[in-house]
Amino acid sequence: MPLQQPSSTPWDDVKERVRESVDIVDVVGSYISLRRQGKGMTGLCPWHDDSKPSLQVNPERQTYRCWVCDVGGDLFSFVMRMEKVEFREALEQLADRAGISMPRGRGSLPADDKAALRSVMTWAAERFCDCLRSAADAAAARDYLRSRGLTAATIDRFQLGFAPQSWDWLLRQAAAAALSRADLVKAGLVIERDDHSGHYDRFRGRVMFPIRDPQGRCVAFGGRVLPGERSDSAKYINSPETPLFSKSSMLYGLDTARDAMTQSRRAIVVEGYTDCLAARQAGIDDVVAVLGTALGERHAKLLRRYADRIVLVLDGDDAGRRRANEVLEVLLAEPIDVRIARMPSGVDPCEFILASGREAFESLVESASDPLDYRMDEVLASLAPDAGDDAALASVESVLKPLATASTRSSLPPSQQRLREDQILGRLSRRFGLSRDVLRSRVLELRGASTGAAMSSSADDSRPPRLPAWDREVLEVLVGVPDSVGLIVREVKPADLETPAGRTVVEAAHRLHAAGRQVALSNLLMEIADPLLQSLLVAVDEAGAARGPIDPHERVGHFTDALRRRSAERQAHASARTLKTSRLDSLAEAELLERLLAERRTAQGIPELSEQGMTEPKDG
Repeated sequence: MPLQQPSSTPWDDVKERVRESVDIVDVVGSYISLRRQGKGMTGLCPWHDDSKPSLQVNPERQTYRCWVCDVGGDLFSFVMRMEKVEFREALEQLADRAGISMPRGRGSLPADDKAALRSVMTWAAERFCDCLRSAADAAAARDYLRSRGLTAATIDRFQLGFAPQSWDWLLRQAAAAALSRADLVKAGLVIERDDHSGHYDRFRGRVMFPIRDPQGRCVAFGGRVLPGERSDSAKYINSPETPLFSKSSMLYGLDTARDAMTQSRRAIVVEGYTDCLAARQAGIDDVVAVLGTALGERHAKLLRRYADRIVLVLDGDDAGRRRANEVLEVLLAEPIDVRIARMPSGVDPCEFILASGREAFESLVESASDPLDYRMDEVLASLAPDAGDDAALASVESVLKPLATASTRSSLPPSQQRLREDQILGRLSRRFGLSRDVLRSRVLELRGASTGAAMSSSADDSRPPRLPAWDREVLEVLVGVPDSVGLIVREVKPADLETPAGRTVVEAAHRLHAAGRQVALSNLLMEIADPLLQSLLVAVDEAGAARGPIDPHERVGHFTDALRRRSAERQAHASARTLKTSRLDSLAEAELLERLLAERRTAQGIPELSEQGMTEPKDG
């Protein structure tokens, strides 16, 4: 569903203060070069291959628009598009830019508390990094990284570190730096003892890999135990879930891979930190790593911001085979092309790249297969040559079950869900020799008849339609003529508009007016955070401005006439319906016909006839 901000949130005041403090020209200018053109600014659009400046920035309106891409909005939506973040993250970034503190929201820390945790994580990353570079007891860690083929430049670029084999090494460092122990606990760096007698370091005797958010801020760590040591410990441990970190929605190396993914429209996902670093060292920059979890739907949603295809590189062992099956659910639930590349048995990507080089790895990635084909091959291999339909159907249910449940989590609109389902059922039918009707029947059984019927009747409202004439008229007057606001709020109800887009805008205008806030383009853009509707509003505003200055009183007069005509048209429909469905005496019918005629003339904009003009003509 489109991102929609409620009319009143804990951050309304922050949104207003940010808008007053930050100039959209400065924001856009920090990403692209702008030059003045008349009263506005223009530059090369960052969202298409722009040979001449087509992105326009309106300093007066504090909006931007690219007519080629058909996108526009305010400074918040610009940051959302550029950084591939949701509204709250864009607001946080702009508030930080303006030096404005975010309030405490439900289930979250205030910005000041998050800033304190980020400061602690940055400090810890520097301590681990310094330890790896110079500490005598880090020699084994340096040897391990060299054995994985990582150069000093790669180690420095990704700020790898080492946590010594000590229960309180980081705690002592923190005490010397006067850092809060409570912040160390919140950040997941230290753990309280079971008897509450004190704390100890979470990471001990491990090579440390800083994990950064898409903005490049350290939010967590992955720690790998050195080979041959502490066989009773997990090979890898990650930071726990914290206010800064959720491993199911983050990926290692994403902050430095975003631009490469945007260029290649591809995201290569590996399973280990050193696998990712070896690929980067070889010049393959669109590579990230999962954080000890399988590739999930939240990962796919995140990567979908940057890439059209995900290639998951898996080991050729049984664990890799299991993960290949798990990816099938991601493929079915998310509108992204997911492929699987299998490594030779017993070799991980880091070893493969070091031994065979970049071209061989790229070739393996290019040969990646569809996980659905992979799963069907496995099922067919397990079937006996003389298996009947029942046995084939039972085997293929390993594909039908995730297909049946995918629609409940999918972000695809219903029409696209049905299209994808039809395509998959067609492929299964051809491969297994089963009727498509039999397969669909089984999917509906697995999903539940009511869920299947609901999906079939759902409407595809993922995009607002093009505005019909009346909806555009209302929005043009609302945005372009401030004097019209009282009239529109009083006379135009959301239900009077024909499209969901038009109704949403008018609802926002009603909310703003009821709250005593100015109903202006800037406030509408903040009230409606859906980027599609923002683009629509800016396009309406720009189209009105392109026609040149108008007399607001004349414009309101024309709109009032249009309102009267529409009202008369509705009344005429009601009168005509009454004539058709009601039994009237001759006098009442004549009166209703006369009223219907007057209503039709008003709806058509024809002036009322005089009493004399309505009388019967006299005989000549």
